[in-house]
Amino acid sequence: MSKNQWDRLATCFEDEVCDITAVSGDLMAEMVHRVRPGEDRVLVDAGCGIGSFVQRFGERYGKIVAFDFAPKMVGRAKKRCADMSHVSWSTLGLEDAAGKIGAQGDLTVCLNVITSTNEQLRERQWTSLAGLSKPGGHVLVVVPSIESAHHVIKHVDASNEIHGSKVEDGLIFRGDEHQKHYGREELRQTIWCRGLRILSLRRIYYPWTDEGLSEELPVRRPWDWVCLARKSKRRRASGDSPSNN
Repeated sequence: MSKNQWDRLATCFEDEVCDITAVSGDLMAEMVHRVRPGEDRVLVDAGCGIGSFVQRFGERYGKIVAFDFAPKMVGRAKKRCADMSHVSWSTLGLEDAAGKIGAQGDLTVCLNVITSTNEQLRERQWTSLAGLSKPGGHVLVVVPSIESAHHVIKHVDASNEIHGSKVEDGLIFRGDEHQKHYGREELRQTIWCRGLRILSLRRIYYPWTDEGLSEELPVRRPWDWVCLARKSKRRRASGDSPSNN
């Protein structure tokens, strides 16, 4: 999605975008609690949108660095979190963030940001995400699930525009464009290759209405993948392999 397209959604975000922080129930809170936030810890929100994660969990951190590549999103986030004086806001793309901000995050959060159809851009974003975290720090990432896309295709009739997707390439039609979706094992390998050890990889469900339906279906809800990982404190040996968690 272009910067202008994302900017235009700032004023109608709640109606047009699945806000995974808002619909995650206890699961997101469980992940945050697991990494033991505190006033001596730094939260980095990589792709903050309208600031939902900062608003929900930011008071548990002593310092917050939040950015998004769309200035109107950042502006709305600042207004929603105006009572939080310990947040540093900026307009910045994830792919450039590590080089400009450095490894600051005790927890680095990235929720449905790395979804471009451009593979080279995604590679830069994954590398930058890992670079934003301190050695020993945690990364909490959410990405769309290709397995869920198959589930949606199975249960939603052909009038849903997901039928125009390039499923074999992991590119699923959302709104008016394609977005990259990840298989479970693809995500596991992607994270491991960035020097991150997976602690938890789970489904995080969202309502069927966020797929454009007018009502819920009596089957399992669609889901994203949510992964909690930890950055290694040492360089990985060549014989190491991905975590089996």
